[in-house]
Amino acid sequence: MKINEIANTLKTYRASVKLNNGAWVKTSVEAENSSHATQLLKHLYLSVSSVTELTEDALDEATATKTQQQLQVQSLADQETKIKQQRKQLIARQAMAKAQEKMRDASKSLA
Repeated sequence: MKINEIANTLKTYRASVKLNNGAWVKTSVEAENSSHATQLLKHLYLSVSSVTELTEDALDEATATKTQQQLQVQSLADQETKIKQQRKQLIARQAMAKAQEKMRDASKSLA
């Protein structure tokens, strides 16, 4: 086994491949870079007319160790998301209470 086989890990690429018969196929391949991924897809699917939406999966980012600053930024972003969700819930509860109050007032005026 060569050192570059261990040190240079392959990246996973997702792609939509249009075949010559008009069918679209979604697939993923592992390659060193996007150019190699495109070549590999064209070789695997001999009747390829085009390769689109070639994107690199974020698996490398998920497994990479984050620095203290990155963790802090991620924590703040998570807190922001939570606070926004709490705000939406509070507004919805207030709107519900207001609507219930109007319903009570309307039913009192009918009685």
